[in-house]
Amino acid sequence: MNRLSLPFALIAAVVLPQNALANSEFEAFMKENTFDAQAAQQEFQDYLDANDREFVGFLKQQWKKVELATPKVLDKTPKPVQLPKAPIQKPKAPVQKPKAPIQKPDNKVQPKPDIAIKPITKNPEPIVQVQPIKPKPVIIDRPAKKPAYIPPKQKSIEFTFIGHQVTLPEMKRRPLNFQGRPSSKTIAKHWESMAKQKHDHVVKAIKGYKQSLNLNDWAVALLAFEYSKEMGLTDINSQQLFTWFLLVKAGYDARLAYNTHAFVLMPSNQSLYGVTYFTMKGQKYYAVSLDGDKIDTGRAYTYSGKHDSAKKTVDFSGASELLPSKELKTRNLSFKFNGETHAVNVKYDLALVNFSNTLPQMDIQYYPQQGLPDATGRQLLEQLQPLVKGKTELDAVNLILRFVQTAFSYKTDGQQFNQENYLLPIETLHYPYSDCEDRASLFSWLVESLLGLDAVLLDYPGHIAAAVRFTQQPDGDKHYYDGKTYTVTDPTYINAKAGMTMPQFKNRQPKILNF
Repeated sequence: MNRLSLPFALIAAVVLPQNALANSEFEAFMKENTFDAQAAQQEFQDYLDANDREFVGFLKQQWKKVELATPKVLDKTPKPVQLPKAPIQKPKAPVQKPKAPIQKPDNKVQPKPDIAIKPITKNPEPIVQVQPIKPKPVIIDRPAKKPAYIPPKQKSIEFTFIGHQVTLPEMKRRPLNFQGRPSSKTIAKHWESMAKQKHDHVVKAIKGYKQSLNLNDWAVALLAFEYSKEMGLTDINSQQLFTWFLLVKAGYDARLAYNTHAFVLMPSNQSLYGVTYFTMKGQKYYAVSLDGDKIDTGRAYTYSGKHDSAKKTVDFSGASELLPSKELKTRNLSFKFNGETHAVNVKYDLALVNFSNTLPQMDIQYYPQQGLPDATGRQLLEQLQPLVKGKTELDAVNLILRFVQTAFSYKTDGQQFNQENYLLPIETLHYPYSDCEDRASLFSWLVESLLGLDAVLLDYPGHIAAAVRFTQQPDGDKHYYDGKTYTVTDPTYINAKAGMTMPQFKNRQPKILNF
């Protein structure tokens, strides 16, 4: 599922009952019971583990055999390799009207026309309303806390995560490496062994980093997987089982399946491409790859029960909102518009690029939705803002079109990556080449963020373009969506202005995608 085979260790967040509540309940329990304190502690621990005992019962039962469905694939239609260039139209020189001959005044009284005829005038083109550049709000479910709480004298593990140094506490007793081939009984025994260990302090520490680094759900799964390796688990089965355990304890509806090896299954708010899955009670569970290796397709076994904590579906949004690191790179870009050359230089976070690389492929609408990380987005918008200020909507859109068309070099994903690979806007800034869907995502985000104009994506077989809804529609090719008119704007058709469709798609009707 990893879009490119680049090693990158990542991590994320988890939720469990608070110690304060557990301690107060235990104190109340002790006051009501006068027998041996050790026995009382054990009985209270058994009470806390009631959900785990029930879940282990599910796991020990016969698992059901399921067929993993063939992954959904992105558009396989070949993309244009050589891009056409629209001719650059030079601005027309103003036409000099011949001077009218001077006529002597006629003293005769001219009859008034019955109806006064008003000259036909065209409404002036609206000036673009440049949008104020505002920082993205950081949305967290509660006030930010310290990154992690490490009790005094608690052993800890340090490693790098998305360019940040993180410190997580060790479990008192390390999880055992899984032995032999997976089976329902061995998996149930392994869960029971992990559940008996104290793990709430680990979860609390991870939760602190989730908040302070503003991690999304996918980063949570990668956190759990990375922590399993840092804890010394060396085989893939042990790593998958421990990751599954932490995700369930974190409240995610994660499942485990196995054939020759164990692997984690997770539901997603977004459709995933290139990822095998199976459907249970109308919900797709994807065999997400946490280490970048392809998961075998075909038959597998999974359980029908569910842990009481397993409720949350994974949401891949927020990929551009993670806290940036100091691993900065600079991209120097330039383009020409109406005879003037403009330079645009932006800094971006390489660690966020590497994180973006771990995401599975999703519907094309996902990519402009994520936009650019705040710091990089502000730099880009601040440099483009004075270039469009005071221009008409049409000229402003054409300037942004020319920027995306010519400041980036073109290659298809097959040429650059040997596979289809939709890019987030930050990845488009990073990689030396981009193709049609990458440019359409960046262009659409710029139009909406900078100009405040509504944009949609145009999905042709083998090509993605965009279209913009102007206040006053200019001449050129148009499409209609949801009762509104959108003018074609193709950021891959070199030098093309708004209203110009790439010739090979001129007579094609695209799917119109709103994001």
